Amino acid sequence: MAGKKKKQKRPLADGVVPPPKRVRRRPAPQLSPRAVRRTAWLVGLLTPVLMVGLLAIATDPDYQVLCTIPAFLVLSAGIIGLGFVRPSGWVIWPAVLAGVLLMVLPTASIRAQILSHRAVETEVVVTGAHSAKDRSGKVSWTCDIRRTDGQPLPHGQVGGFGCSGRSDVGSTMNVLVDPEGWAPPAPLDDDLSFRGSGVYVTAAAAALWGLLTLVAARRTLREPTPARKGRR
Repeated sequence: MAGKKKKQKRPLADGVVPPPKRVRRRPAPQLSPRAVRRTAWLVGLLTPVLMVGLLAIATDPDYQVLCTIPAFLVLSAGIIGLGFVRPSGWVIWPAVLAGVLLMVLPTASIRAQILSHRAVETEVVVTGAHSAKDRSGKVSWTCDIRRTDGQPLPHGQVGGFGCSGRSDVGSTMNVLVDPEGWAPPAPLDDDLSFRGSGVYVTAAAAALWGLLTLVAARRTLREPTPARKGRR
């Protein structure tokens, strides 16, 4: 008995584009309930603690770049971990907002708190001025300063309203100086109380991040998994 002949596909007419092949997508791997709980606790606690700790050290300009980059990496890892805890849903967006606040607020607000509690008004002389232009074309100035009494001044620069241009070179002014040399100097007219209030917003953002992570884990654990569906 002769073997059956395989059916041959008819060739497509000229100008006809073949339909795209369907790609079978594998379902995203789901964590076990125990892994969800562990990941949620790690992401919810370590992410804000590490970020605030690193950015607190970044209040010293000598460590600002060295600590800001790891803080950003911690935030990225926290968002990825939150995605494993809750792959879909609305929780990720307020968590990202809380993470951005944790990235922006701690350094400036902790500097303001340090200066408002222990800063000393000090007379300095302007030795140089440097300009910088942002994307909108706005020019900002930073002045090099040194103490008039000749004593060393850590982080001898000041910006903001205390420095308006090269015309300030050679003039004297009073600035707020941290005696411990940790926070950089600030002009006298700097609103430290407003910037220092960012510490409370930072604490609220850290608590919000942890709460959202635990809520995401709880919602994930309450959803029936394919394994549970099969047992029913």
